[in-house]
Amino acid sequence: MNTQLPLAVQLAPEFTLEDFIPGENAQLMDALQRLALGKEKQNLYLSGPTASGKSHLLMGLCASAQNDGLHCVYLPLKEIMPLSAELLQGMEDPDLLAIDDVQVLAGKKDWEEALFVLFNLRQTHGRPMVFSADRGPARLPLNLPDLRSRLGWGASYRLHPLDEAGLGELLRRQARQRGLEMDQAAIDWLLSRHSRAPRALLEQLEALDRAALITKKSRLTLPFVQQQLSP
Repeated sequence: MNTQLPLAVQLAPEFTLEDFIPGENAQLMDALQRLALGKEKQNLYLSGPTASGKSHLLMGLCASAQNDGLHCVYLPLKEIMPLSAELLQGMEDPDLLAIDDVQVLAGKKDWEEALFVLFNLRQTHGRPMVFSADRGPARLPLNLPDLRSRLGWGASYRLHPLDEAGLGELLRRQARQRGLEMDQAAIDWLLSRHSRAPRALLEQLEALDRAALITKKSRLTLPFVQQQLSP
């Protein structure tokens, strides 16, 4: 996907809002869709444990917004934190800004202050921001109380991780997008023997896709999956 993003950060092409399995997150999905269409100007804050799909949603939001003609920037703080906080200067211009893993800047004075300034600039111009973190804004160990207060503005959602059925559906959909059919027995084995983190599961599926291409298979059966992924 060719995107207008800083630092050559690319959106993972498989991470779209359409491909996210909502599970118990239907209300959150509706709010994200409204932001992507430019119908909502309110900030949004979503929290959830590791591997609950926060990055998927933020990248999917930007992909959807850009498809509808909005300029959206995705900032993965875990990746850009080693750089200067000056990176946030000029980020008041995009129509929509998605900032992932806000918890990693806690305690870093320059980053906290830069985000506070950016927040106020975007608020003045009516340009929404979407934040993700591993906890709610009130529990972030920030040194700048005013930033914690600002992050609490707007709508806040706690992301519910996918259950086993939802993860199975994710694998099945992603396999079909690659022109593959994945047997239920293979899905059950993968979920029982490997990480259930959506990103990790998709990495396993990518490996299976490469192997299927080499062997000219279109069906991911249990024996094939075991052969490719067993130690």
